[in-house]
Amino acid sequence: MNCLDFRRRIGAEPRTRDERFMAHRDACAEGCAAFWQRAQRFEDDLDAALAVPVPDGLADRILLAQATAERRGQVGRRRAWMAMAASVLIAVTAGGMFWRHVDRASLPALAVAHMPVEMDSLAMTAPMSDAAVAAGFAGRAAPLKGPAPAGVTYVHDCMVGPYPAVHVVTRMNDEPVVALYLPGTMSDADASFRRDGWEGRELALRGGTLVVMAQDGANRHAMDAVARAWRSAIEGPLPREVGQI
Repeated sequence: MNCLDFRRRIGAEPRTRDERFMAHRDACAEGCAAFWQRAQRFEDDLDAALAVPVPDGLADRILLAQATAERRGQVGRRRAWMAMAASVLIAVTAGGMFWRHVDRASLPALAVAHMPVEMDSLAMTAPMSDAAVAAGFAGRAAPLKGPAPAGVTYVHDCMVGPYPAVHVVTRMNDEPVVALYLPGTMSDADASFRRDGWEGRELALRGGTLVVMAQDGANRHAMDAVARAWRSAIEGPLPREVGQI
């Protein structure tokens, strides 16, 4: 072992007792022994500086502090997740409440809610005259522009929720079909609905909205035929129908 290897070994392993290392220290005339002694004193001073008495229970206190920090972190993360979940729940609840409010105020909902006080009208079978039917619409300032469909057995001016309406019942194939015309109350587009034992259509007309419905199980073709007939009566015959006449 030469002097360079010896001093490198001290830097890496100052306390080594390797035989070749110790032999070089004892035989070297270049001052490796003095270098070794200085290295040992430095190591002794370093050990003395680090030899600080450990307070009783320090390890337990360190572990407790670590566990407390971890719990606080978990609690913080849990609270963050709970706050996020609460925000989502509030948003969903608010959206649900808004949707339910909008749904309860929709024309199909109002039309179905209107029916319990009008159920007797479904049992009427005697046809009404064309003049009586026209008078019912004229009473709402919505005169018919075409012939009313055959089989009208009930006409009444009423309120559907906050909206003035003409309530008619038309029997098609001996099945009662309800039509509610709300002049001036506009819908964006035609739509179908089913709720609380009723099936129906919401039809956007030029001057208002027509809601046609029948109880579940009724013939859909009859309901569609009544809807077409009332659309034609309220808006007037289409040019194609005028040409056929």
